[in-house]
Amino acid sequence: MALTPNLVVSDVNFDTDWDDLFFTYWASWKTPLQAVGQLTFPGIGKGGHEEATSFATTKQEYLAAARANPDQHWLKVEDLSRKSQGLSCIVGGAVWMHHRDNPFRSCSQGHSTDEEWLRRLPGNGFEPGSERDGLAREFYSQMWSWRPRLMRSAHAYGQGLWVIPEYRHLGAAAAIMDSWTASVDALGLESYLEGSFMSTPLYLKYGFIVIAHPTMVFRRKNPSPDWVSLVRDMQAHPISIMWRPKGGVYVEGETVLPWQGKPREFKL
Repeated sequence: MALTPNLVVSDVNFDTDWDDLFFTYWASWKTPLQAVGQLTFPGIGKGGHEEATSFATTKQEYLAAARANPDQHWLKVEDLSRKSQGLSCIVGGAVWMHHRDNPFRSCSQGHSTDEEWLRRLPGNGFEPGSERDGLAREFYSQMWSWRPRLMRSAHAYGQGLWVIPEYRHLGAAAAIMDSWTASVDALGLESYLEGSFMSTPLYLKYGFIVIAHPTMVFRRKNPSPDWVSLVRDMQAHPISIMWRPKGGVYVEGETVLPWQGKPREFKL
C-alpha cells in the first residue's frame, strides 16, 4: 500500500455503493470491538449466522433510513488504486444530518422524545427486557440527554465517521473531514457531534471543542459478567460532546456559546 494513497471523497450512490460502503462501516466497528458497538449492533463480532443476520438487517434498515431522509448526507472515501487490484475502492465514509431547525421542538411542547429517538436507532434488535436491551437504552438516553439543551437552531450533526483499519493514519479520515467541514461552512452552519476516544483528537484539529465528557451511571441488581464487562468498557472510553462554531474559528473566552448566550467561563 502506498504511504499516501490517492484518496477521493464524494457523495454515496445508494444504488451502486451501498454494499461496499456498509461493509467498511461494519468492519470499522469490529476493530476495535467496543461496548458501544456491541450495544448498537446485536451480534457484531460474534461471527456465524447471528452476526450475518444482524449485518444484513442493519444494512437494509440504514439504507431505508438514508433514502427516506434527504437531509441525511452520506460520504465515501475511495483509494482509486485499489481498482487495479480487483478490490472495492471504498475504504471509509461518513454520515451527517442537516437540521434546518430545532429537532427537539416537540420536547419543549411537552412531548417525550427519548423513546422516539431510541426507536429510530437502526439495528436495535435486542430482546425486549433483556440486559443488553436495557443497557443500550440507558446508554443512549444518557448520551443523548445533552441534545435538547444545545441543539436549538439550524446545525449540522455528525452522526458517524469511519475508516477500515488498514487505512487509518493514512489521511482517509482527514480527507472526509476536509470535505465535510467545507460543506458545513458553505452552508453557514454550526456543528455538533459525539466524539469517541479515537476520533476526538481529529475533530479538535478541525475547529471542534469539547463541551463535556458526560458521566454515565448504570445500575442493575445482580448483573451478569457480560453486563459488568460492557459497563467497564464504556466507562474506560469516555464520550466527548463536541461543538464547532460557524466557520470553525473558536477563541476561548470570546466565542459565544449559542445555548448560553455568552462565552465559556472556567472557574478554578
